[in-house]
Amino acid sequence: MTDNVDLDPAELEAAGALGGSEDPGYQWPTDPLVVKNLKHWQDLTFGVIIHWGIYSAIGQGGSWSLHRDDLGWFTDKSPQFPGDPSDDAGYQDWYYDQARTFRGEDFDASQWAQACADAGMTYCIFTTKHHDGFCMYDSGYTNLKATSESSGLRRDILREVVDAFRDAGLETGAYFSKADWSHPCYWDRSQPIHDRFHNFDIEAQPQRWQRFVDFTMDQITEILSNYGPMNVLWLDAGWVRAPEEPIGIDDIAARAREVQPGIIVVDRAVHGPHENYRTPEQEIPADVIDHPWEACMTLTREWCAMSPDDPAKPTSVIIANLIKIVSRGGNYLLGIGPDATGHMPDSVRRGLQEIGQWMDVCGEGIMAARPAAPEITAQGDTLEWYLTTEDSHLFAWGVANADVVAADRLIVDGQYRQARVLGGPVLDTQISDGRTVIDVPASPTHYAVGVELIAD
Repeated sequence: MTDNVDLDPAELEAAGALGGSEDPGYQWPTDPLVVKNLKHWQDLTFGVIIHWGIYSAIGQGGSWSLHRDDLGWFTDKSPQFPGDPSDDAGYQDWYYDQARTFRGEDFDASQWAQACADAGMTYCIFTTKHHDGFCMYDSGYTNLKATSESSGLRRDILREVVDAFRDAGLETGAYFSKADWSHPCYWDRSQPIHDRFHNFDIEAQPQRWQRFVDFTMDQITEILSNYGPMNVLWLDAGWVRAPEEPIGIDDIAARAREVQPGIIVVDRAVHGPHENYRTPEQEIPADVIDHPWEACMTLTREWCAMSPDDPAKPTSVIIANLIKIVSRGGNYLLGIGPDATGHMPDSVRRGLQEIGQWMDVCGEGIMAARPAAPEITAQGDTLEWYLTTEDSHLFAWGVANADVVAADRLIVDGQYRQARVLGGPVLDTQISDGRTVIDVPASPTHYAVGVELIAD
């Protein structure tokens, strides 16, 4: 149940999704293989992003509690911290020490992969490293990693995830934070730390910053070299960019494509040639967008589960989001993640099952679909209607924002001689003043009804 539960996400800009980068407009990639892969990626439509790390083990949805400024509830220190909340240095020591007790004993990558496949998802982005610098893979450049003898996990989680998801038929991509708050060449702990940025003078210590740049390149290279095909390199921490923090993004993109030719590079919120698709976070653009984009939005309040009984958003909201996103030209990246033990909360499991049941019936007008032509509109008396096209077929989607979808009268621009409810009956159509009128019965599917319209 989600009644009276606050599932509102953190403020977008405060959470670091935006870097304040000027927007010159979307730039299509010039590499033909990247363009080809980008169009294929658009056909994937529905994906999952999984967050999991030390933060999960201390009741946090990300590593933002290390941040030295108060940006809102998501930067609050974990209530498990036994020290004085004002002791930032002590908190940082305690935070990283929790890697020893982070065991994830209930995590079964195959369970998560199958649940996502059954929900109709086709690709997975996994957090290889969040801003705290803890690697969920076997890095050769740090001991702050899941495979370390000092880690409670002592497992290569990324290996388990990519193998399981590929076995379940999903493509995989790598989330990687360009910031690393554990690295002495990013945060110098002998100096005051105030915010999310590096805390020393790069111009005065260029070699120090270059060591961090090299470290970043080495870690990205090993992920792309050692863990099989990735369709996307999903780079977070948009504030790490030139001129303030010149991370060498041109070299990173070139190296990524040297290791995996044609890989999509998403330098999130840094508008320019290396933002191959855009990533609005926790929001859906109001209009059709004519370039590739992906809305990343959580199923629960946070990016991973805070408890075994973490509440999730109603499935009706998730289905409505999916329809709106696809009808406006985007992909939907649904954010979920295990709790401290690796457990999948019942609410997440149930939500994925309900999404999958709807997709089993209605996925044909969603997957690989595109927005309808702008001159075609649809309206009803009680439902909100959205349009998609696939293989020249038009699909109308009636969204109820509730479990049960009542009957409605649908009016669509154009003349369509046939119509059918997905999972239901063939419908009579009437032509009036160049528009098609259809009496749509109560839906055989929950949350939203799909109607295919055929012109011939």
